[in-house]
Amino acid sequence: MLKKIDSAISKFEETLSVILFLAVVLVVCWSVLCRYLLKIPFLQGEELARFLMIYIVYIGTSIGVKNKSHIGVEVFVDLIPEKTKRYVKIFTEILSAVMFAILFALSIEMLLHLIQTNQMTTTTHIPTYFVFICIPVGLLTSIVHYVYEIYSMILDLKIQEKEAKT
Repeated sequence: MLKKIDSAISKFEETLSVILFLAVVLVVCWSVLCRYLLKIPFLQGEELARFLMIYIVYIGTSIGVKNKSHIGVEVFVDLIPEKTKRYVKIFTEILSAVMFAILFALSIEMLLHLIQTNQMTTTTHIPTYFVFICIPVGLLTSIVHYVYEIYSMILDLKIQEKEAKT
């Protein structure tokens, strides 16, 4: 069940990140065409491209968690004996998940504040909470990826311990 959820989230993130990236390219190209070819300003273009990039960053963070492509210090982990290394990796995954959970709670608090103040963006007049809702969403999907990875690592560890006993 957890694997299906993780897989569905991954597929959604990958599709959405491609769509958002293409949208950024289109918005920036349209802005350049408007400014230099049509000689009319497209003031919303810069702001819209910035907001789309914010979405890409937080979705990309979750994709990075899934693909284990975030920066890590492997030098110290490589010095640890193989048996202990498994436990250290599980511990670091748990620690990362806890950190993301704290950030998720703080982002919800920020989002609630933005909803209460009902602020609007400068040129596009989009509610700011709509722009920044990607932060808790990206953090939550990252947590799901971490939970699945921790679960898989613990299962693998139990299987390896069982095999070692026989």
